[in-house]
Amino acid sequence: MTSRQLSTLFIVGGSLLLAAGLFLWGYQVLWPVWQLARLDADGDGVVLAETLEGLPTRVLKPTFTPPPAGRAGELDAPPPLLPAFVPEDGDEESANGKSTGTAVPGDDPAPPEPTPTPLPTFTPRPDPTATPSAGGPPPADRPPDRIVIPSIGVDAPVEVMGWITKRDANGNPYSEWLVPDYAAGWHKNSALPGHVGNTVLSGHNNIKGEVFRYLADVKPGDEVVLYVGETAYRYIVTEKYIVREKGVPYEQRLRNARFMAPTDDERVTLISCWPYETNTHRVIVIARPAHVVEALLQQDAS
Repeated sequence: MTSRQLSTLFIVGGSLLLAAGLFLWGYQVLWPVWQLARLDADGDGVVLAETLEGLPTRVLKPTFTPPPAGRAGELDAPPPLLPAFVPEDGDEESANGKSTGTAVPGDDPAPPEPTPTPLPTFTPRPDPTATPSAGGPPPADRPPDRIVIPSIGVDAPVEVMGWITKRDANGNPYSEWLVPDYAAGWHKNSALPGHVGNTVLSGHNNIKGEVFRYLADVKPGDEVVLYVGETAYRYIVTEKYIVREKGVPYEQRLRNARFMAPTDDERVTLISCWPYETNTHRVIVIARPAHVVEALLQQDAS
């Protein structure tokens, strides 16, 4: 083979490798962004990807209840205590004093920041006048210790998780959840199973066990089961959202964080990163008590 032929071979091979690299980059980075923009009719960066057919619209309407002023999770004032999905990791001390080594589902580790300021402990309980809907097991007196999602093969332990306080590049304060490794994390300021309120769990999608790797494949109608000891709390998925998280304005992150806020109904919210390769978005799955969903579907059918 002549030197000219070798040069041509190298040029063609290099061009093919470059084209393949650009295609892979576009597929991993630009394709999810385009998909989200195509579906995001109102441009707020939050897309309702799928819903369970047959449920009344009022059931799917967000019913977030911001905590009183001065408590963690506050939405109305500049929210230094608002846990967000900001994609940064670090080996830091959480609000419950536990060092986990990771912070947000699925993101690559980043160097820890010095001496973070832990947030005060905040464990809200349901309003005393609110009672869970009849038909399910009695309200739990402690956090869940296991989660099962049969449709995507999840059967994993659940650990209590806290958060740390950080600031973004513009100096805006935010709080960062420290997601456990090889387990799902129950947000320690969210509701206990069986109580009125929002029971929130997060999990990694591409590191440290990949507990929620296939969370984006969950479909409305799928079952989610939380266990507290031997007691099973059954939920049925009613909604799935995709939200843009990486590189978005501070206000967008606040809108995204509403999904973790307390609610005036009983629900479970599951959160992880998406897509698998880049973690630029978050997938949010909402499930409601199985007996409630089944009753509503029966009403609609009749």
